[in-house]
Amino acid sequence: MARSFRLPVLVNGLLLLFLLGAGTAAAAPDYLVQSGYDNLPPPDAASRTPVPVPFWELPLAVLAVQIVLLPPEIFLSLKMWAYLGFRRVSSANVLDQDLRSRIFSCIRENPGIHLHGLRDEMDLRMGTLRYHLRVLRLTHKITIAEDASSVRFYENNGTYTPDEQRVLKHLRNATTRQILAILLHRPDATRKDIAGELGLAGPSVTWHMKRLEEDRIITARHSGRTIAYEIRPVVIGYLAERIGSVGLSAA
Repeated sequence: MARSFRLPVLVNGLLLLFLLGAGTAAAAPDYLVQSGYDNLPPPDAASRTPVPVPFWELPLAVLAVQIVLLPPEIFLSLKMWAYLGFRRVSSANVLDQDLRSRIFSCIRENPGIHLHGLRDEMDLRMGTLRYHLRVLRLTHKITIAEDASSVRFYENNGTYTPDEQRVLKHLRNATTRQILAILLHRPDATRKDIAGELGLAGPSVTWHMKRLEEDRIITARHSGRTIAYEIRPVVIGYLAERIGSVGLSAA
């Protein structure tokens, strides 16, 4: 590695000396350096604002220095990054970073958690959290599900089907979870039944039921002015398993 680096430096050095000589000879007739103390301006002289010199009008010697020294500077920068521990993050080493590993564990233990809930749980600044979440997504450790109001995070690798992700999202809301528990034990419960059992106002129950319908967790059956609800068969088994595991009072 040392020999391969010294040869380009030697060549660049010789080229620099050649260009400096040529540049000095070419630039000498155009520039004259004089001491300002020997030619003081008159007291009534107007001050002038310095005018910046465009890059392409610089002396050839200055341009040569910039061009010749650019490759070694890049090489030394890359070498310094490597010395300081710079390395490519991949799915194999992404969890070697302690904070990122803890964020991933939090998501795995709380499937369907949203961004602000994750921030509060981890007690992190939003910028730091967003950065690590982006790295976890790019390395396919986590996946997300978005809706109009939030972004939810889940462990990747096919751990949850889309239906299961929607169930987990709603189970994180304590009231919605209680409503689903009632429907598991009392199929075809009406809005009045649910409101009476939970002590909720009718419009509040309607709001929760609408969200569950939109995510295809429940279906509504109208009979006159009465609406009865039931859980869709495709999710009832998984929902029953999760309700039993988290309990009705889980946060």
